[in-house]
Amino acid sequence: MNREKLFTFILLFIGGAFLGLNSAHGQYDLDYGGMIGASNYLGEIGGTKRVGKGTPRKNFVADLRLDQTKFAVGGWIRYKVHPLVSVKAGLSWIRIGAEDATSDYIARRVRNLSFRNDIYEFNVQGEYNFYEIHNIAPRGRTVVDFGTYALLGGGMFYHNPKAEFNGKWWALQPLHTEGQGIDGVTTTDKNGNVIPLAEYKRFQAQVSGGLGFYYTFKRKWRIGWELGVRMTFTDYLDDISTRYVDPALLDDGTPTGAAAAALSDNTNLDLAAKNGITVSTTGGSVRGNPEQNDWYMFTAVTIGYVVKGKGNFYKQKYKLLTGKTKRKKRKTRAKF
Repeated sequence: MNREKLFTFILLFIGGAFLGLNSAHGQYDLDYGGMIGASNYLGEIGGTKRVGKGTPRKNFVADLRLDQTKFAVGGWIRYKVHPLVSVKAGLSWIRIGAEDATSDYIARRVRNLSFRNDIYEFNVQGEYNFYEIHNIAPRGRTVVDFGTYALLGGGMFYHNPKAEFNGKWWALQPLHTEGQGIDGVTTTDKNGNVIPLAEYKRFQAQVSGGLGFYYTFKRKWRIGWELGVRMTFTDYLDDISTRYVDPALLDDGTPTGAAAAALSDNTNLDLAAKNGITVSTTGGSVRGNPEQNDWYMFTAVTIGYVVKGKGNFYKQKYKLLTGKTKRKKRKTRAKF
């Protein structure tokens, strides 16, 4: 089963599970929909204007390159467990990418690395509605609502960073561009111990946070906006983290070996000479900054459908108000 079919299957499975939960409880506090927006990332390739001292410098959002913004699409389903709290599950396809050549940091432009990474994410988050407005339609004819929320959660994602060489996009993890998993290639842990440099995993965990709002109209359609930020536990979203490796360990004379060596070290020697920069990309020279893991993020428009229900929540927020009230019949006992 390819990734696209797997992505669709998981989304349908989640939808079926939530519909089953909804049917069991009979509350119908449910909406589902999709999102489309823009994505970016924080990692070794960025746009800082301050020259670092020995290692690439990361200054959080100041390190973003807006001209390297990609896209994010996905689907979600949300269940309200309390008037102020909802749980949402979603699947997203988020593309990130960047090029050293676009950086304002001359050392990064000389390094001249680039990547593209398609992230397939499954995320579960709790949402706290900290501000809501109801009955904002004129004359109270229809109950509609506006809500803002903060979110916190987490999930898993699959990623596969790639780079282009000779007109072909190569998956970088199997090329071991920093010597990951190769005998004799080592790194230093936080305690100063020398350990083998392990191959990074393409399945990873993330912690999510963010903000959003929505506006419900005609009692069933919901449009909104969400900002999602993902903290990961890997420094290899861009396949850059530690140090250059001896190209002789990568280039074994095959086309794959040639691609590994070229994509490990793509230094722009002409630009270095022009700017008087001394380049050293031999084994052990600095290539990235392993002290900080990579992040990715997106901002998106959301469009959803509210499932009509008969619970108290639905009656309070989405019932049609006609302005008429039924006269209650007065029950009296006959007197004899």
